[in-house]
Amino acid sequence: MGFTPQQVNAMSMWQFAAAFEGYVKANGGGEEKMSNAEADDLWKWLQSKDEADSGDF
Repeated sequence: MGFTPQQVNAMSMWQFAAAFEGYVKANGGGEEKMSNAEADDLWKWLQSKDEADSGDF
């Protein structure tokens, strides 16, 4: 959201929640829900990335 840790610490919970809600609305969040098929595809993609990264050590 662009706040420094110091700025977040200086905010009340209400101020942070209001800023977060505004950020989400301004960036298109909450408008459309992810379908189950999209969620499954995302999960498969994340799992494949995790498996590919685990062999690097």
